[in-house]
Amino acid sequence: MPAGWRRPGGFLLTAVLVVAGCAPSASPNASASHSSFPRITASPSPSPSPSPSPSPSPSPSRTPRPTPTPVALGCYAGNRGPVGEREIIAIAPNAGPAMALTFDMGGRLDPAVDILDFLIANQVCATLFPTGAMSEMAAGQEVLAIVRANPELFELGNHTMHHCNLRDGGLGSPTEAPCATAGPPSAAFISAELTDAAAIVETASGQPTVPYWRPPYGAYNEAVLAAAAGVGYTKTIMWSIDTIDWRPITEGGPTAEQMASGVVTSASSGSIVLMHLGGYETLAALAIMVPALRERGLLLTSISDLLN
Repeated sequence: MPAGWRRPGGFLLTAVLVVAGCAPSASPNASASHSSFPRITASPSPSPSPSPSPSPSPSPSRTPRPTPTPVALGCYAGNRGPVGEREIIAIAPNAGPAMALTFDMGGRLDPAVDILDFLIANQVCATLFPTGAMSEMAAGQEVLAIVRANPELFELGNHTMHHCNLRDGGLGSPTEAPCATAGPPSAAFISAELTDAAAIVETASGQPTVPYWRPPYGAYNEAVLAAAAGVGYTKTIMWSIDTIDWRPITEGGPTAEQMASGVVTSASSGSIVLMHLGGYETLAALAIMVPALRERGLLLTSISDLLN
């Protein structure tokens, strides 16, 4: 597992609302509506009618039915908000029956394209946070090409260039070398980590990343927030539900069923779920999670739609 996946002090399925400059405090979640959305699944194409049988009593051929086209169910990814005031957002207030699935792209990328294909087939809006280093790789370029082709479903935030711990220094993915700052990184280092990543991500995807960003490992302090805001990243997007999908089952990570159950049980109005495009059981968990959340009446949408 690359060092960039290990999150100091990682937590599972907790909800918090943090505002810049304030101490963390719990925020009550509004109850989600229980009016059901239709379950959206990709249906196989009908089999061709069998050839006529020489039997005296042939079976009647079946009339093919068209494959249903999934609908977006109201989610939207094209209304990115302004830079505005500095905020730390772990759960969105006044979101109604809406929540956001978010995916970091800072390490392992094996199932990334399959995850995006699933989200497209089921018309699930999502917000992705790629690093610049992963965006330069062939798999990362393929991911961003899919984002470019589906801007109505996918939006992007910034996850820095090298996935360094910007608060304490060190770590990083896929290599630790750029993060060896011998102590807390400087404001100039933090700014470059964001602007360098933005140039790569925006060129490949055709999308801006400002004002959304997610600090690697969830590590930040006032100096980090100030440096990020200085280059336009005023919305620090955290999470209220952590799936721990970066950890394989063999190392104590969740099964697909455990992951899906935890999300479905904990999700409520304004929830932000943290997953990874390289998550070990994430694809299988989504197949369980998405219809179950929709059956609860929750709209799966982007961060922009959740906030605006």
